[in-house]
Amino acid sequence: MRRGHPFERDPTEANFCATNHLLVSSGGDPHGFVDEALRKRGRKRRVTLTVPSFMLALELVARSDLLVALPRQLVRQHAARFGLAAVELPLKRKADPIQAVTTKAAMLDAGVAWLMGTLVSPFAPATKPS
Repeated sequence: MRRGHPFERDPTEANFCATNHLLVSSGGDPHGFVDEALRKRGRKRRVTLTVPSFMLALELVARSDLLVALPRQLVRQHAARFGLAAVELPLKRKADPIQAVTTKAAMLDAGVAWLMGTLVSPFAPATKPS
């Protein structure tokens, strides 16, 4: 949200639902993970604008009263440049799963194979030596 937004001072679930939102959606679908979490709580929010990219979202939110849920690191990296403030979502949710997907053909590339191995190895089950 832009610095000085009223939600920054009072980030409650009720205020979150009462405020207009921007949603980053490559396909334009105005429903995302936040909407699903709110639905489970019997609540909903008003998504008034969807955009296809995070950078466009940062620019638009900086110039409006819209709220947007974005990755923390993205906001930290660009908050000063765009004049943004951040607060935690006013609802608890589970961590997002991370999936790494590639094709067999791509795995023939040594660089892709290395990257996939690097990403997956910390999470691979430990094997006992034979």
